[in-house]
Parts: sequence; C-alpha cells; structure tokens
Amino acid sequence: MGDIMNKKIIVCPNEEKLKLLESFSNESSLSNIKFMNKNEFFNYYFYSYDEAALYYLMNKYNFHIDVCKVYLKYMYVVDIEKEYKNSKLLFLRDLKKELIDNNLFTFNKAFSKILDDSQIIVKNYYDLEKYEEEILNYSNEWKSSKVNKDIFEYQTMEEEINGIALKIISLLNKGVDINKIYLTNFSNEYLYMLEKIFSFYKIPININYNNSIYGTKVVQDYLNNGTLELEDNSKREINQKLVNILKSLNKIDSESIEYKTLLIDKLKSTNLSISKLDKAINIKNLYNEEFNEDEYVFLLGFNSNFPNLDKDINYLNDNDIEEVDLYSTDYKNKRSKIILSNILNSIDNLFISYSLSSPFTSFYKSPLIEEYGLNIVIDSNDNYKYSNKYNKIRLGEMLDNYYVYGEDSKDLEVLNSNYDIPYNVYSNKFTGINNDTYLKNLAYPLNLSYTSLNCYNECKFKYYVKYVLKLDTYEDTFPAFVGSMYHEILSICTRENFDFNIAYNEYLEKRELSLKEKILLIRIKDDLLFLLDKLKEQRLITGYNEEIYEKKFVVPLKSDILVNLVGYIDKIMCYRKVEDTYFSIIDYKTGTIDTHIEPMKYGLHMQLPVYLYLIHYSKDFTSPLFTGIYYQNILFDYPKWSSKMDNEVGDRYLLQGYSTPEVDRLERFDSTYEDSKLIKSMKYKDDKFGAYTKTIDDDTLYDLVKYTKNIIDNNTDDIIKGDFSINPKNYNKKNVSCEYCQFRDLCYMNDNDIIMLDKVDDLTFLGGDD
Repeated sequence: MGDIMNKKIIVCPNEEKLKLLESFSNESSLSNIKFMNKNEFFNYYFYSYDEAALYYLMNKYNFHIDVCKVYLKYMYVVDIEKEYKNSKLLFLRDLKKELIDNNLFTFNKAFSKILDDSQIIVKNYYDLEKYEEEILNYSNEWKSSKVNKDIFEYQTMEEEINGIALKIISLLNKGVDINKIYLTNFSNEYLYMLEKIFSFYKIPININYNNSIYGTKVVQDYLNNGTLELEDNSKREINQKLVNILKSLNKIDSESIEYKTLLIDKLKSTNLSISKLDKAINIKNLYNEEFNEDEYVFLLGFNSNFPNLDKDINYLNDNDIEEVDLYSTDYKNKRSKIILSNILNSIDNLFISYSLSSPFTSFYKSPLIEEYGLNIVIDSNDNYKYSNKYNKIRLGEMLDNYYVYGEDSKDLEVLNSNYDIPYNVYSNKFTGINNDTYLKNLAYPLNLSYTSLNCYNECKFKYYVKYVLKLDTYEDTFPAFVGSMYHEILSICTRENFDFNIAYNEYLEKRELSLKEKILLIRIKDDLLFLLDKLKEQRLITGYNEEIYEKKFVVPLKSDILVNLVGYIDKIMCYRKVEDTYFSIIDYKTGTIDTHIEPMKYGLHMQLPVYLYLIHYSKDFTSPLFTGIYYQNILFDYPKWSSKMDNEVGDRYLLQGYSTPEVDRLERFDSTYEDSKLIKSMKYKDDKFGAYTKTIDDDTLYDLVKYTKNIIDNNTDDIIKGDFSINPKNYNKKNVSCEYCQFRDLCYMNDNDIIMLDKVDDLTFLGGDD
C-alpha cells in the first residue's frame, strides 16, 4: 500500500475493500482515503434515483419494472444536449430529460470538487464500459498470456467435488488455515452437492443460498393483511428489513398497482441474513478481490459456460452504440478471456477443475483450456479413508453398476471387502425422513391447498413425491392452455369495458399455435361465445347482484411453523343485506362433474367443503349465509348426433351441487327455483323439493365445516410430522389413488399397502365428530 498517497478515492468491490483495510497499519493512514464501489461512484458522479423514478415510468407509460431498470441503466451514457441519429438513443435522451424535468434524479454538485482534489484508483473492476473507464481515468493494461497450471478433469460433478474435498483435507492436514481456503465461481447447480459431500467429510463450509425475505411468513402476513408483529423478537431481523423497504417507498401511492410491484420487487431482492461459521471454507467471487500468496483457491466448473460471455441481445445492441461510448460485444468477450488468464496467473495456489456431467446434464470442455495452454490431469486418486458413510453409499452405487451394466472395478473390490451393506434387500415401505432436516428445508410459509390435501388423502407417498421432492413437472398442453383461457376470460367478462375479441386475441399471443390447434380454436371460440351468452341469461335469473372472480383466500393453520391453507375460488355470487352476506360458490369444471361429497369422510372429494371452510375462517365476508355450492361445466364434448343437442348443451351449463333448503334465500338466488333454469335437478312443489334435488341445511353445513376442519388439522399435523407412508385408497372397489398417478413406478405399491374404504351413501357421519 506504499503507493497510495493522500486524498485517494479507491473504487473497488466491497470484498476488496475489506482486504485492503486489513493491510493498513493504523487508522490514521485511512483519514484521506475514501472507498466506494462502482455504483456508489457513478451515482455521485452522474445522479442517483429512487423508486419514485421507477414508479413514474411504470405509472405513466405502463412499462414493466425490468424494462424501466434497463432504460435507467443506459441513460448514464446518453447526453441530453446531443442530437442522435439512432431512434433508441433519442428515446432514452427524451426520457432522461423528462425525468430530470420532474426532479426524479438527485445530483451531487459537490462531488466534482472532491474529484478535483483526489486521485482515483480502480481495483478489481474488469467489466467497465468505455465511458466508465474515461471518467475513472482507467487504462486497461491486460495482455493475453498462457496459464502455466494444471486443470483436473473428472467424469461427474460428484467426483469433482469429492476430489476437491480430498485436496482440502490434505491441505488441512498440512496445517493450512481453513479460513484461507476458498471455492470460487461455480454455478448454483454445485451448491447442494457441495453441502452433501462436504458434510460426509465433516468439512465446515459457509454456503449462502440467497433466500429472499419474500417467502417468509412475516412478509406474507404483511402482504395479506397488513399486520406486523414488531414486539416479537424472533421476527426482529425480517421486520427491520421490511420496515426499511416500506420507508423507501413512502413517496409512492400505496393504493396503486405500481406500489405493490415495487414492494414485491424489493422484497424478492432482499435476502435473509445468514449466520456464518468462524472456521470454515468460504465461497468467493474470483473477480471481486485479490488473493494473497498464502491463500488457496479452488475454481470449480471450468467448462464451456465459463466465463460468461456477452451476447448481442442487449437493449442497445452493437448496431446502436456507434454514437455513444459503449464497447461492442466482441471487444468485451475478448477482454473477458484476456482478463481471466491474467487473474488465474496472479493466484499462487490455484486448483482448477471441471467435470463432464452432472445428474441432469452433460458439460463440454472449455475451449479456453487449449487457448490458455492448461495441462489436463485426470484425477482419480481416492483412497476411501476419510468417510465410512460416504464409502457405503458409493459401494451401493458401484454394485448397481456391476449388476445392471456389468461394470467391475478395483474400487468395487476394495469397498466390498471392507463394508457389509444391506444391498439387494428391498422393502417398499417408506422408512421416514429426518424431521429436523425436512422442516429446515421446507419453503415457508408451507402453503397447503385443496389439491395438495386431496393428494395427501389419496396417498401420503404421492404427496411426498409431488410436493416435498417436487418431482411433478408442469406440461404446457393445448387442453391446459384452453382451460386457462376460459378461466381468464370468464373472470373479466362482466367488466364494463370488456371486449371479447381483444381479450381472446391477447390470450392467444401467449402461445405459438400449430395449424391443428388453430383449426380446433374455431370451434372452441364459438363454444366460448355460446357460454358467455348462457351466463348472461343466468344473470337475469338470479337476484345476487355481486360476482367476485378468482378470489384468493389464505387461512393460517399453524403459527409456530408457518402453515397456511390457500385457495382460489373461481366465482362467488353475493347478495348483501344489512349485516349479512348471502353467498353461493361456483367452481368451473372442464370435464366430468361428480357432485358427491360423501367420500369426504375419508378426506376425498373435499373441494367444495374446503371452499366453505375458507369462507368461514377467512373473515373476508361479514356474517356469510350459505345459499349453494356448485360446479359449473364450461368446456366439454357433446354428441353431435343427438336430436336434442341444443337442449343438452344448454343443460350442461346448469349449476350442479348443493343448495340451501331455506326458500327465501334460494328464491332470491334462483327466481326459477320451482322448475329451475339455473340449478340442475332443482324442483320445488307443494312445499317439497324434488327427489333429485340436493340440499344442505344450516345445521348440516355447520357439521360439514367442522368435519372439514378436523381433516385439515389432522392432515397438517401428519404432513409436519413427515408421515408419508405408501397408503393408496380403494373406494367402493375402485383404486382412486393409483389409476392416474404419474409416480406409480416409484413406490412399488403392493396389495398390502392399499386401504380399503367402503362406499358412503349419506352425510350422517358428520354429526359424530366433535
């Protein structure tokens, strides 16, 4: 540091700042030195802005928040006094003028005086744009050079991490301080495997998964109901971060859509603080600091995707930058390769490695290996003497390869002679999971839904595979696309400015359609228009004048470990009278409808009861009084050959479900209830309902909600306990769990696992459970 004189501004990343501070002998030598990172420097040099600028652009021009950030980023390089030929630059110039005129930029006029009296020193910034280098008076002196080092090749990512772990153990055995050993510049794909393998060898490592505060219960509670428990010490850290974010948005209209977008954006970019081990391997950024001669650096994943090279896909591409001081993509990529070679040469104790595959993909060797002149070493030196647990796991894998593929190896012989593992002894019983690890790795709050609870009651192991292991993959099929289109258009069709053709065409833009799909849409569009007409006719029948679409409900189930029941109800029809709210629930269906709720005795077919539970416990409605719970078919196939096709189609749109027997409520909801044109099988004559009319009185409804609560509470407790046994259900002589289960090849279910359930014909079981 002897070359640093008085009145210096050192522009560097925070990591390099901390390293430089350690090298100063006393505090007096720091009196005339100011540290700034690159963003801080240019905010002072040009101007700074806050969320008010983002809000202005989003509110006035309806720009997406990410687009706003891109525009603001490029405004630094645009001169408001210059006449540009390029239309993008003219656009940015005018937008910049507008923001300045509206006082949305903050200028630091005193900073130029500070610069006049100071020398600027730039350290560890290798990606500066041309205009940034000119302002910082920074000259690039990097020259291409060979890298006279070994690079270790491994077949798999697991072997690579294992090889690194063994090298670290060797260093520790030689007395190297663990705090001087670093891992650097690998993808997030490595994190889980690193934590797993290092744990086998008991090598402490600090891994930051960068979990944001957005998913925490504290934040979700605030977003849902605006509450903050500031007196709860266990929530102090997140509360403080949340309060700081709210303060930063105090200039924004809190009732606006933009406010919520900005709030969520900041919440997602604010991470939870993590506790770090004092003595542990740490993960560093290769570029953000210089490494000392007594430090050891392991660079993993030196494959074809490293370093990250730019593509000419930025808002200002190479064709747009002739009039501004920005570097071309080609220049930045060449510079990136040269800089990397110099950084690698500057590290005395550097271990470089790469693998050829991971559990999910194959990797390619980096072309820089040959370009840099790196010497490839095939590393297979493992003496299996540091972890019995890991050795047993690997023995099992080697035995698999031997019996399935005939692969034999010296390592298999060594391990098989030293360990006796219960190989080829099979039981399909779920043996359980470590509950502490399970709860620690759950994403909180844990949000349960009717779908997930129904899955759990069909088979607990199916829930485990789908919602804990998350092996379920969403397939974007055309029927799913059409179903979502129906739901979206139905949710907005009653708006005053609704235009069907605009809404329909905007939705179709979300997907690239094949010729076959376009042909099918001709019929589907006609059906949808017919449905909208039918719904208009039904509105003339009902006296419920309020319709709420896609209503989200969140009901807390547990507060100690943050569990919610979350549900979206397609449509709620209401009539508000003084202090009471009369309501009917309608759930849209695109297939066959089964209105029987009797199987809820076993936790099955509980969609409508769960919706009643949500309304009852959410407190979103004042004194809710039940009128009906119904399914409504909105999309189906019908027989073209039928002579009664028109009537059959119309009948299929009738509501199907359960109604109140209270005639005064029912009459307001359905003015044709005596021979209903709204509710299927609804007949009323001589003070009696028809034989096929389904009704639920208030007492039964109370018991139904209470029974639903018991099932939800029991399910929640069992899920938290990690009870995921294989227990498919056979209801009324039919296996309702396995027929369409996409995971049936995982569980090896046998007849002894099946739970036999008798058919339930009525709801008398409701009254017997408190």
